Amino acid sequence: MISEFTLSLSTIRKTTQSNALVSVRLTNYALYQLSSSIYTFTNPSFYDNCSCGSTATCKSQSRILDYDSGALYLYVPGIYIGCYIIESLLQSDLRCFYNQSCIDELQPFLASSTRMNVSAFDKSLLVQFVENSTIQEMMDELMIETWNSSIMYDSYYDECQPSQCIYTVETKNGAIYIITTLIGLVGGLITALKLIVPRLV
Repeated sequence: MISEFTLSLSTIRKTTQSNALVSVRLTNYALYQLSSSIYTFTNPSFYDNCSCGSTATCKSQSRILDYDSGALYLYVPGIYIGCYIIESLLQSDLRCFYNQSCIDELQPFLASSTRMNVSAFDKSLLVQFVENSTIQEMMDELMIETWNSSIMYDSYYDECQPSQCIYTVETKNGAIYIITTLIGLVGGLITALKLIVPRLV
């Protein structure tokens, strides 16, 4: 089940990159048009000296900027931006959401007129993952911390009430089994012929 999901997601990601699809947010290519041309051209975007034209996994630390001046307000730890939203999301982690002061720093930038009462995630509840586990690592496990296997045959038979159970065992016979079976058949035929032939003669 896990491998089917990761294979499907990987196929979508590779198809998107190999077809050089332009992100709707224009995060991987910048579009421009020359005044003398009717064609639209593309320039690949760069993230920390990595070109989206060569790989879709380029990333850069996410930051909050002033819309007008471009002044930097805040870097968001563990959150990345990149060529495609899905690629940068999968490389990101949730460390900021395990830190109350990080959440408090983000609050003023949320599009809400009232301050939300948001608490940091509880680190003590983590089992398999750690606070800086990437989203990719979590997706590879279907975001499930632990699998609890509970087998209840009685409940199955009570619920389904099968009238009979049939199963087939398919085996591949080895060379020793075949040889001993043939020797047994030949020995049985010789014994039977020794009993029958003298009576017929």
